[in-house]
Amino acid sequence: MIDNEAHHSSSYVPRSHARVRLDRFDSANEMCVYCSCGRIVALDRSEMMLKLSLKKELECTTCRNRRISNEIDYLNDLYDGLIDDECY
Repeated sequence: MIDNEAHHSSSYVPRSHARVRLDRFDSANEMCVYCSCGRIVALDRSEMMLKLSLKKELECTTCRNRRISNEIDYLNDLYDGLIDDECY
């Protein structure tokens, strides 16, 4: 079955379970931003404003998972005594 919108343009991005044209990302509830790795991230506008107000960097899922993994590894090393807390 062919999506009715699929033949209008070739610039589509998979999102959730549907495909959305790139020029439709500027809805009232979404905003597209660039991650530091170069990916375009579609974020909920209220989520984005909250992250910005907390001085957090807007990032894609891959970068977020990598950052969290590094933080967990650091805490594990700190707990295991491999890192001297006073050095940081």
